[in-house]
Amino acid sequence: MAAATENLDEAVEISDGIFWVGTGSKSFLNRNSYLRLFNGGSQNAAMLMDPGPTSDFDTVVAKVVSAAGDIAKVNMLFVNHQDPDVVGSLPLLAKLNPHALFLASEDTWRLVSLNGLQGRDFRPVERFRNMRISLPSGHRLKFIPTPFCHFRGACMVYDLESRILFTGDLFGGIAASGLWADATNWAGIKAFHQLYMPSNDAIRLAVRRIRALDPQPIMLAPQHGGLIQGDLIGDFLDRMEQLQVGLDIIISLNDKLPALIAALNEIIAAVRAVLGEEPTRTVMGYFQPDGSYPAFFALSKEGTVMDIKGDAMESVESLIRAFFRHADVPQKSILKARILRMLLDHNLPPFDMLLEQEGGVAVELLEEVREE
Repeated sequence: MAAATENLDEAVEISDGIFWVGTGSKSFLNRNSYLRLFNGGSQNAAMLMDPGPTSDFDTVVAKVVSAAGDIAKVNMLFVNHQDPDVVGSLPLLAKLNPHALFLASEDTWRLVSLNGLQGRDFRPVERFRNMRISLPSGHRLKFIPTPFCHFRGACMVYDLESRILFTGDLFGGIAASGLWADATNWAGIKAFHQLYMPSNDAIRLAVRRIRALDPQPIMLAPQHGGLIQGDLIGDFLDRMEQLQVGLDIIISLNDKLPALIAALNEIIAAVRAVLGEEPTRTVMGYFQPDGSYPAFFALSKEGTVMDIKGDAMESVESLIRAFFRHADVPQKSILKARILRMLLDHNLPPFDMLLEQEGGVAVELLEEVREE
């Protein structure tokens, strides 16, 4: 395993013959691509997993070449699902290596192939016996479907020799501070899943399949965020099983209304501390009844929110956006981090606007959010 001080501008060997060749490590949502070299036996091979968007193409290729010696040695390309941050560079890679074998689920390839890849040499992972393959080098791979995490055709790859499980978006996170995850990464993982995973049922199925692997993985390598190893694997699996996401949150929002009101009052207090009393009072005045439209919020005499009258999430989001219009870039950066933490502390979903990058300030957004 590489040291914690590795240079992420270069390929990083995370296990024998396995390299992180990703990019965006200094961005809010990094992209992790992985190169697996299968050396030995009668024939060498190399597989590039989740090669990334077109914007990462040059960087990923340079790292692959530094690790493998030649991009032409990459004769297998695997993708977890069809999103452009995963597959955008596939057409370019196909031109560099027209004889490469493409591996994915049938549902994934149905959409991926629309990027000008029809007619390419493709093997659906469902067609392999027991969803396993043995390579001439002696290495073995197992494919594990994770339907609706977050796409119907999402599929993980388990490298049985290294015991590294390449999970795609599952266990991905935002605002990772380095290549290796620690306990503080959970806040970014939680926020990412609450936004992009559809339901806890889908996550529970995926977790059960991970727990059923024999031998158990010693590393989880997602497409975003930090690589997870050691005791964190069991800890994060336990937390993930209980995490409400997507539709769960929408359906259960009525039960969460007291938590949302409590979080909203904390948000207003944080805004008052950052912007001052007058701007806060001005914004709250926008949401008072004027006879032409009902109030979004019922307020106490002290100015605290007692009830939310309209659509709860839309009302809160509207208020936060109004506060942001009165904040400069540094103030907005501070408020984003504090508001995101308050929502996560109350087990509420983040808003997309809290993850928007403006002026480069979002890279450090979760510094205040990460749990102790």
